[in-house]
Amino acid sequence: MSSTKIINVLKDDSFQEIIDIFKATSAEEVIFVLPKSARAFKKEEQFASLREEAKTLDKSVSFLCSSLEINDLAKKYRFEVLLAHSASLGQARSPEVRKKSNPSRLTPTETSSIDVVNEIEDFYAEPATSDDSISISQPTKTEEVFVDDRRLDDIFVPEVKHQHNIKVAGAREKALFVQVNQDNKEHKIRRPTHRTVLIFLTCATVVILGAVIFITAGKARITIKPVSQPLDLSLTIFTSDDVSSTSLANMAIPGQLFNIQKTVSQDFTATGRVDVAQKARGAITVYNELSTDQPLIATTRFESADRHIFHTLTSIVVPAGKISSGKFVPGSKEVQLIADKAGSEYNVPAGPFTIPAFKEQGAAEKYQKVYGRSTAPILNGTSGQSTIVTETDLSAARQTLTTQLTANIQDELETQINGLKIINDRQIVVSNPVSTSPVDAKTATFQVNLSGSLKTVGFKESDLNALVAQYVDTQKNMTTLPDKLVLTYDKTKWDDTKNGLSFTIHVTGPSYTKIDQQKIITDLLGKNDAEMRAYLGAVTGISSAHVSLSPFWVKSIPSNKDKVQVELSY
Repeated sequence: MSSTKIINVLKDDSFQEIIDIFKATSAEEVIFVLPKSARAFKKEEQFASLREEAKTLDKSVSFLCSSLEINDLAKKYRFEVLLAHSASLGQARSPEVRKKSNPSRLTPTETSSIDVVNEIEDFYAEPATSDDSISISQPTKTEEVFVDDRRLDDIFVPEVKHQHNIKVAGAREKALFVQVNQDNKEHKIRRPTHRTVLIFLTCATVVILGAVIFITAGKARITIKPVSQPLDLSLTIFTSDDVSSTSLANMAIPGQLFNIQKTVSQDFTATGRVDVAQKARGAITVYNELSTDQPLIATTRFESADRHIFHTLTSIVVPAGKISSGKFVPGSKEVQLIADKAGSEYNVPAGPFTIPAFKEQGAAEKYQKVYGRSTAPILNGTSGQSTIVTETDLSAARQTLTTQLTANIQDELETQINGLKIINDRQIVVSNPVSTSPVDAKTATFQVNLSGSLKTVGFKESDLNALVAQYVDTQKNMTTLPDKLVLTYDKTKWDDTKNGLSFTIHVTGPSYTKIDQQKIITDLLGKNDAEMRAYLGAVTGISSAHVSLSPFWVKSIPSNKDKVQVELSY
């Protein structure tokens, strides 16, 4: 339901003061009541500023004033004008001008421990004069006076010999006058018309309905700010799958177990460099076409077809040749050779080998009949630098894989937690890396495998907040608001024996005195301004209170508790 606020502008009120009151009110409809001589709202830019504020705050604005200039400006800026003309009120008494000290009118900067205001305030205007009076009337209705057939003496006794005319509003109405003559007591009264009777009955109905509304429409909204105290607590909490409900006695909350295991692998490039000088190696078969065995000592020289020298690694005896199936078959023996020098030039293809020592000794027959031949190339002769795996390479590989492993485990955990709170998601147990190549291995690339696991418990933050609230309630006799508390987690520890997680929380923030709202409603029913101020001022734990009564004619708390609302402001 929308509310209405009447802002009574005093003659000396500044525009800024009025705007501040306008911004502070919660009412959706605001009526400005201005005296004709008001200092504010004399400038067009003030109406423009008010229009912007009304649009921003989504408020409806109306003006009630006898100044044609002010009314014209109000209409120009699309404000509703409730009174656009002056009308004489005769000798009628004008409403009392409100003093600035009126406590029901509070500016946003004023403070009070207990405030009582009306949502719609009483109407105040400047006193009317014989030349300049203000009337409030409906454009299409006229107020009528009805006098019945009783003797005028039954109504009042005139004391003067003057004639008085009582004129009724309405252009087509005949004047109703009473002639009073003190000498002969003659009274002449014009009888009311049927139209007058009908209007009178209508007005009476409106009055009755107004009275009913006056009695039943009252509401009260009481806003209370409890006394606050700062908190600084450290609590040790345990959570596990085995805990079924929040327990203040055990300082435990329910949890859900998560056990995630992951393995990652990746190829890496070796960065180490070493000087190498490696001799080519390979195997040859030594043939003997002599009729006697031929022994050869270790380091016996063999010469390849391209004149590169190799040495035998072991001593051998090459058996003599023999006749087999009518055919001579030379004896043979395999032996390993190593190049005389390091270098890739000793990498030779398959081919024949001779023993240069027989030639040097002049043993031509042995040189011709004892020889070697390879069926595969002799390789691996190198010189210069080679790539190797270093300790730094393995350490960098471990760090890279650990980061990847952690992310994979956290991503997997995120898909399972379903809104639960995890406070140790980085406490992952990582195994030692497994590499395909050890440190100093001569290789350009190597592969590393890394495994890790996370075992933890997730819990609902609402359960933790409830446990903190229970603790503060029982130990401090105060209440808390979760969104105003700061919880810092520390000392997380996994307990394998209990299959759960323990941790410490540091709790900081405000706590508030407990307020019994229903008791306050019951105690305040029917109380007036002074009584409610005295009551609220005496309640322990209330820092400040604000009471709003509506409509404007309500001066006390309604007796119906359904019409009273108590709100807590923290």
